[in-house]
Amino acid sequence: MVVKMLHILMVDDEPDLDMLIQQRFRREIREGQFSFSFSRNGERALEILRENPDISLIVTDLNMPEMNGIELLIQVKKSFPEKKMIVISAYSDQDSIKTATNAGADGFLFKPLNFQDFEHRIRECAASASNS
Repeated sequence: MVVKMLHILMVDDEPDLDMLIQQRFRREIREGQFSFSFSRNGERALEILRENPDISLIVTDLNMPEMNGIELLIQVKKSFPEKKMIVISAYSDQDSIKTATNAGADGFLFKPLNFQDFEHRIRECAASASNS
């Protein structure tokens, strides 16, 4: 069985997350299981999505300048309805979770990221993407 590489777009205004993700998933990246692109804001994320149709999962921070994660989620679901989206936030308020879920989020995680939970969510999305 051939496993398709999962291209993931990480959208977060914190550049430290890029390095953490690349370190944590270096084996998966090297083995061709995962590929990551990074964006600092929602506007740039939409450009990256238009330029890279192979991206199948977007992981976005909730609170960012220029365009927050909910606004990005709404735009992505309107323009790219087949894309999976996970929202991450440092704030665990129920309103944010409900808003993200109602806007079409496929998952919600909290910062600091638990990388086991994060990887589990990524693999769930990869499995559902390969089944569709």
